[in-house]
Amino acid sequence: METKKYKKLYLWINIPMICYIFLVAPFLIIGKVFEVYYIGILSRIILGIWCILNGVWNGGTEYYSIFKTKRFRKINNSPKWTWWIVFILGIACLITAYMGYGYNNVAKPI
Repeated sequence: METKKYKKLYLWINIPMICYIFLVAPFLIIGKVFEVYYIGILSRIILGIWCILNGVWNGGTEYYSIFKTKRFRKINNSPKWTWWIVFILGIACLITAYMGYGYNNVAKPI
């Protein structure tokens, strides 16, 4: 029963973030020059939070994850160091987002 609770929590956190990054953000930037810069920063912040969450979740726990399924691999344990690299990538995304970097090659509007 406890595993099902953590599975729901994991999916409730991850699905909105993935939907924003891949479905909502591309439609928000169509035809808008000024907002592209800020939407890029918001997308990088969400990507950083997503990487930190999944790095800690998959590297530090044995709960449900979409990345740890027996459907794709025969062995259900993944190396912990790869998830800590994802965690570090998330921290780097947050740092660069707070420095003002959004999408690549998008300059800050004047």
